Amino acid sequence: MTSGYGVLRADLDRWVREDDQSTPHLQIRALDRTGQPWRIAVNVQSDTGSEVVYWLVDPLLDHPVSAGLAARPTGFSTAAPTPAEALDYVRAPLFDWRAGTALPASGSASADDLQDLLVLHLQQCKNAGGELFAFGTKFDRNLHKPIDAQFGNLDGLHGIHNIHLNQGNTGRHAGDNGVLHDGGLILAHPDRHVGLFLAFQSQAVPTDDTGKPAAQSRLIAELIGGRPAPTRPPAATGDVYLERALLNPAGDDVGKEAVVIGNLANATGKLDGWRLVDKSGRVTPLDGVTLVPGGSALVALDGTGVQLSNAGGNLVLLDHTGRQVDAVVFTAADTAAGDRFVRFKR
Repeated sequence: MTSGYGVLRADLDRWVREDDQSTPHLQIRALDRTGQPWRIAVNVQSDTGSEVVYWLVDPLLDHPVSAGLAARPTGFSTAAPTPAEALDYVRAPLFDWRAGTALPASGSASADDLQDLLVLHLQQCKNAGGELFAFGTKFDRNLHKPIDAQFGNLDGLHGIHNIHLNQGNTGRHAGDNGVLHDGGLILAHPDRHVGLFLAFQSQAVPTDDTGKPAAQSRLIAELIGGRPAPTRPPAATGDVYLERALLNPAGDDVGKEAVVIGNLANATGKLDGWRLVDKSGRVTPLDGVTLVPGGSALVALDGTGVQLSNAGGNLVLLDHTGRQVDAVVFTAADTAAGDRFVRFKR
């Protein structure tokens, strides 16, 4: 797992394409409010030559990470491993995996490759007077790249990379695996947020609690080919999912919150060995919970395990093997509904 993970907040200045390199990047120059130039290196091709997959989310709504962007300081700041500060494509979903598109790094036309697409959205944000929030890893050494001198990054340390999914790797990139440290670009327009999220086709999801591919994970190359999304894979006892929750009960929340788990299968499901996990890693076992065919079960949270923060967060459902069956996010706006159940958004 890489260190130095965080968020760069800066104003877009310009960008430079790389079309003739073995591992090309779109190099973005941005200026923080002190005038310090930064380089954002965005992978547009894997080191094996395969196309990078992108997801465009416009607008980016109802995600806990959005609420905290305005409070971020200018320049680079570290991000705590929570869904309110960090990106995690698996545990705090941002998009439907099946909606991803693989594009080449370079093409012969003016709008036929990944760099073209990224530049289009960067230019729109710059023209609108928006800001860039780049999630990734800060440079920990001077990489001695000519582009740094061109961008005015004189010490070679004012840069950020790993602007992509940072889990689900195998082979020589397995050391990059972790949770709650995925990269991505959020473009803050005056009227909305736009998310640009990237991954390699060789990565696999869902992942375990260390970021390694979990049992029955699927390659992203397969998912964008129309196979089922991993956010709700078939469970051993049926199609089980997180349906709704009592996020903000009347009075003191502790011991009064509840989660409703649904079952789409025409079969009884027993959740012995299953677990709920919240944004802080707290666990509520589901031993003894039974789902009737087509029905749902209410799980009361006694305050000793999972807690549903009024500031927003995420919730993960794991089966008896530790495999992620479902994951959802909720925001402070959701908890403002008060003493009523709120259906999780998909």
